[in-house]
Amino acid sequence: MADITTALQEDLGPIVEGAGYRLVELHAGVIKGRTHVNIVVYRPEGIGIDDCAEVHRTLLPRIELLLDDRDVALQVASPGITRTLKDLSEFAVFCGRGVQILLHDGGWVGGRIASVTERAVEVSTDEGARTIAFDDIQKAKLDHTQEVS
Repeated sequence: MADITTALQEDLGPIVEGAGYRLVELHAGVIKGRTHVNIVVYRPEGIGIDDCAEVHRTLLPRIELLLDDRDVALQVASPGITRTLKDLSEFAVFCGRGVQILLHDGGWVGGRIASVTERAVEVSTDEGARTIAFDDIQKAKLDHTQEVS
């Protein structure tokens, strides 16, 4: 199903972005003979149930056409306010948002994601800007408390 997931990401990403959202995550799989597609979308203004419903209505016919399957179970969700960042691309999606980062040395860094490169993320902390190499990150999650000034 990895090939299907990748194909769906490539096809649906521009559609999601054209509707004003960012595609954060997409997984496709078959459970008991039925195709399930789970999508997480984001936009800085926030995501509500009406947004999820809009994305669902927009994408379901396209997914059914791409997979030649009229019995697709599609779930569309927001990332939530404490989402664990699962891969490097998510740091760019959530630029400007608050984050808590656990380093491999056991230390925590909290602040706002200021910028992202291929190898590092810059976080604005109370002590100033800090550049953290992706290789040094053990875990990271969104933290809305870091956004309160």
